Amino acid sequence: MSQQPSDILNVIRACAAGDTEARRRFQEEYGEDIYNFPVKIYGLDLEKAGDFYVYVFEKDRVFTRIKTFAGRNNIQFRTFLSYYALKSLFLEWLRTMREVETISLNTPLGGATEGESALEDILPDLTAVETEEVGSGEEDPAARIWSSLSPEEQLDLKLLSLIECDLSPEDIRLLAKVSGRSIRDTLTLLTEVQVGLKRKDEKLSRLRDELDSAWGWILLRQKELQEIHRKILLMEQERDFPGQEKLLLREKELERTLAKRHGQRERIVEEIGKLKLTTPYKDMARLLNTTTGTVGSRISRLRERLVENLGERREERAL
Repeated sequence: MSQQPSDILNVIRACAAGDTEARRRFQEEYGEDIYNFPVKIYGLDLEKAGDFYVYVFEKDRVFTRIKTFAGRNNIQFRTFLSYYALKSLFLEWLRTMREVETISLNTPLGGATEGESALEDILPDLTAVETEEVGSGEEDPAARIWSSLSPEEQLDLKLLSLIECDLSPEDIRLLAKVSGRSIRDTLTLLTEVQVGLKRKDEKLSRLRDELDSAWGWILLRQKELQEIHRKILLMEQERDFPGQEKLLLREKELERTLAKRHGQRERIVEEIGKLKLTTPYKDMARLLNTTTGTVGSRISRLRERLVENLGERREERAL
């Protein structure tokens, strides 16, 4: 199922609405990506990858996450699925595992290193509040957090996830006012930064294709290696030493090439890890006409407020 953007948006809407056929189509198209995500990116073993796969689809978690996808700024859905939805769900899943206590979803939120923020994990849910009605009479907790931020703070968060967040006319006017630029100059610079983010998105897509290719090759060769091991044991029992020696040579050759492929996979994973789709602080500083240090300080303060608010939400849910 090779889908055009409009098609995937229709499928996502149908999945979010509980359409059984749409969910079947989604699982057929992206199920393998979801299953392999923690194995390829985090080196998880296959058994635990199966547990993660179940967790993703339990309680419609993945459909809740992807329903915020709107294809803004031509971001590719597979990138959104992996970089936003699955990454967030994986960290969330790790927190449910007692043996993994050192990984926190809050940890990357606006750390000291440029680009290390994980605000994209919560921002889609927050910005979606602006356009989606809350189903119940109670105020949505995410809406409450979002509304507690000043317009300037909301703008900072939107700029940080500029590849997925469209700026409203009010946002553009505020950005022009804060930066001291005209609307035209603001839009020109904004487009320049968005083009750079799109290039990153395209590069990330290429790297994921390379990772898929390397991983597929590794799986095939590992199966071949297992079959060779089986044949070697059989030939040893049958005392077929010439055939066994030939297979031993093939075994060593495969082990060498597998080591190289594993090295290639590790390099690709490392490169993917360095490629952040959040807007670099230096570009945010250009847009706001301020310094990188000022942006870092503002995001750091926002991080503290968000962590505090998220903590309050968890306490409220526990009551």
